[in-house]
Amino acid sequence: MHHLKSPATLVLFLLFLAPLFLGGCAGIRGPVERPRVSVSDIRLREVKALETVFLVELRVMNPNDFPLDIRGISCDLKIDGRHFATGLSGEHHRIPAFGSAVVPVPLYASMVDMVSSVLQALQGGESFSGREISYSLSGKVRLGGGVREQTVPFEASGTLPQPDTTRPPI
Repeated sequence: MHHLKSPATLVLFLLFLAPLFLGGCAGIRGPVERPRVSVSDIRLREVKALETVFLVELRVMNPNDFPLDIRGISCDLKIDGRHFATGLSGEHHRIPAFGSAVVPVPLYASMVDMVSSVLQALQGGESFSGREISYSLSGKVRLGGGVREQTVPFEASGTLPQPDTTRPPI
């Protein structure tokens, strides 16, 4: 068995190991409760020949008693059950403990896919006039900033507001 020969060697050994133990303990937390994600707003950002870009604002609520560092978000948007757009954001956001923040995520929709979805709906006899249009958003929030990083899935759904057709255009 190898023995440490002097108290100075023992002190150096402990000084070297102490940060490793303390760093490991700092990252230990209980399980992370899923952040709640809802759609705050969707806006048209840009229309190109083959692609449309939307900006979706996600309200991210942190139900944990510690802040969450968001390193990225990926998501898919479905309209009436059909794939509509895909979004990614690599921006860093810090959601305070028991707090919330709005996180903007650009969504990219292929014009070919959009036209195809509308044609399929029309061929199926669906009418868009006077009815609610449902959406569902699913994705993953990439959490980081500590010793452990993890990906937390989320889902949000609802109906898109109908434009007011009783008011004359401005």
